[in-house]
Amino acid sequence: MKEIYLDNSMASKPSKKAVSEMMPYLGERFGSPYSPHKLGEKAQKGVQEGFRSLYSSLKANEQDTIVFTSSGAEAVNQAILSAYLTHTLESGRNQFLAGANDEAAAIMSLNRLKDFSCNYKLIGPNKQGLITKEAVGNALTPRTALVSLSLANGLTGVINPISQISELLKERAILFHVDATHAIGKLDLDLNELGVHFLSFGGETIHAPFGAGALYIKEGLKAAPFIQGGVEQAHLRGGPFSVAMLLALGTCLREAEETKMILATETARLRNLLEDLIIEKLPTALPFYQEEERLPHVSAIAFPGVTAETLLWRLNEEGVYASIGGGSLQQLSLILSSAGVPKDLAQAALSFSLSRETTQEDIENAANIIVKCVNQLLPLSSQLKFKRGEEE
Repeated sequence: MKEIYLDNSMASKPSKKAVSEMMPYLGERFGSPYSPHKLGEKAQKGVQEGFRSLYSSLKANEQDTIVFTSSGAEAVNQAILSAYLTHTLESGRNQFLAGANDEAAAIMSLNRLKDFSCNYKLIGPNKQGLITKEAVGNALTPRTALVSLSLANGLTGVINPISQISELLKERAILFHVDATHAIGKLDLDLNELGVHFLSFGGETIHAPFGAGALYIKEGLKAAPFIQGGVEQAHLRGGPFSVAMLLALGTCLREAEETKMILATETARLRNLLEDLIIEKLPTALPFYQEEERLPHVSAIAFPGVTAETLLWRLNEEGVYASIGGGSLQQLSLILSSAGVPKDLAQAALSFSLSRETTQEDIENAANIIVKCVNQLLPLSSQLKFKRGEEE
């Protein structure tokens, strides 16, 4: 049985090229890039190569700062802590805003600031699943210090109007952090057009191994370290880091840029094919947000009459791997419910995320297996409802 992996918003298969680039720095080039000897010089060359790739792929200016981190979650935490230490403490602005459908790192980091006399508010998405400029504007107060949003949701695929929101925040001199983990390598991102102060992402969604992320900090913006410990990375992240992981992240960013058109065309076609094949054979299935601007590789589909957890388990038995969220991601049912989707429908939804390695054969086989599993579960669901009705 061939496994069909459709959970690329959680993690994608590590790139062979990236792993190959890592290997010398996991063996003979083990020296610290801060050591004044030949092994240190070899490691320093790897650091320079890795950061060149990051700056080039993000089209960042030399005056901008990019901090290499261990994950997207660390980068998110550093952006939010920096806003508190360098802005709130100086200005007195102590309100922080985030999207109700954002990921755990942002929401939990904001919640922690309550211990430092700050408050935060979550902005709900509209029925189209996105955070609007109007919703952000209605939540702002004279004490708003930072707005933190995801560029796009990894489970629904819906893209937020970041450029519009940044214009609003610029007028109010409010800091703007955007998490681009699910959009990096999939969309054309222009940092000047986005108009953000901080941009964070994790590498695991662009075929880097776990353990790599980055935080972009706009030129001239004061920032603070999340990890104290030394002079590394311009005093913005103390302690040594893995040169191998930095190189892997840079390699994966280059590969993502090179294959972006594949995501925008072929992968988007396969995503649409998956939805079409499921609807053709299972007319009750309901894909969400087909009319909205979405990431090219993500689809959220509800299967009325079955529970998402049960369907996920059956698909796992058949070798098809999808997602309902969890881990660093919010639960899909909560995200959909926050956008006004009825609870029973939200709890019947799964998220499928493709990669550049997904084939048409994968999609055709996955659609058949999904339909088969849903049809197997529907009678069981009906019997359970009937028995519950008798008990009542």
